[in-house]
Amino acid sequence: MKEYEINEQTMAIIPINYYQTLVKESENEYVIDENAYQIMENSCEYYGSTYKGRLSAAKKILNSSYKIPIMIEESENIIFFPTKSSLLDDCCWINYNFIKKYESNGNKTRLIFTNNEEIEVEISKLSLENQISRSTMLELISRKRKINNK
Repeated sequence: MKEYEINEQTMAIIPINYYQTLVKESENEYVIDENAYQIMENSCEYYGSTYKGRLSAAKKILNSSYKIPIMIEESENIIFFPTKSSLLDDCCWINYNFIKKYESNGNKTRLIFTNNEEIEVEISKLSLENQISRSTMLELISRKRKINNK
């Protein structure tokens, strides 16, 4: 399958190799003939912005510059965070809204999603908690801005 747009059912984007990515949705999974960055870029454009534009906005909102979560789509609060530098080919992207719980497994962490599906990603528990915190903050600040502008 080519050209995938992230949607409200997308839980994780997991690189298989530079040319293919496993996309996990709450009820489906797909192998996409694009790398994770291309999926992120296409999805941002599909919802009316660019990856770089959304990254720049998130950096300003969070006053941070490393491993920044990205708000793909505002009305559904679709927010993904990277497990490592987004410049790395093996960076996974996780939709923080689907995380039910997580467990440390050495330098990796096992994520349990709301549908009880599990994956293991190369991220420490502490780093994962930091990414969840940043994602929550991005959502909170964005919601407050929407409310204050009404």
